[in-house]
Amino acid sequence: MSRHGVRVSDPSRWVFNRLAEDYRQRPGYPSPLVARLLALAGGPGARVADLGAGTGQLALPLAALGAEVHAVEPARAMLDVLAAAGAPRVTAVHAAAEETGLAAAAFDLVVLADALQWVDPTRGAREAARLLAPAGVLAVVTPRLADTPFLAALTERIAAANFKARPAAPPVGLLFSVAGLGAPETEGFDDEEELGPERLDAVLRSLSYVGPALGEGALAALLADARALASVHGGAVWRRELTLAWAR
Repeated sequence: MSRHGVRVSDPSRWVFNRLAEDYRQRPGYPSPLVARLLALAGGPGARVADLGAGTGQLALPLAALGAEVHAVEPARAMLDVLAAAGAPRVTAVHAAAEETGLAAAAFDLVVLADALQWVDPTRGAREAARLLAPAGVLAVVTPRLADTPFLAALTERIAAANFKARPAAPPVGLLFSVAGLGAPETEGFDDEEELGPERLDAVLRSLSYVGPALGEGALAALLADARALASVHGGAVWRRELTLAWAR
């Protein structure tokens, strides 16, 4: 069961089942961040539990570098997209982060990448602690959009369409505290990718406070305005600042 009391067995209530095809268009994670996570886990062959794995934006590149990844995701449609990649060393697990059903003390790295906001931090922390092997690492990746003219204007336009589009920061400190690991180390990474018009539409639709939150007319108007803003500002450059928090 999720943070919001939704059971994994009830697919109609997992909003990301409706977003899977758009979600796969999101920019992935920069290679230096993926390499750093693998190093923290112990290198190729490390056992990784990716909680809230989505369509595999992190699980797939970690596996490509040699990690053995269990991709835990409650939205079945997301896992279907992940499975279609046919990647070796990735095991899809249909479960919530708070109750994975995976073996205890079996993982060198437990990671939540852009997922903690969807997880009950107390129950998720206890599950992460249960999964970690001795000397294992708990990691959280938190992205935020950079303050560029295009993204600032786009953020304001989204907020005008949905006043709930400024979500609170995820409870990173609480997760590590309940897991018994204390204050985490933090490291910063940057990522930038220019999105074409159709991909920009898909990425925006994949946002929980845009695609499923807006009516058809409001969504169409926002997508049109986003394309116009990209034209004014020289392209839809999707620049993110990613914070890696980790503790062993």
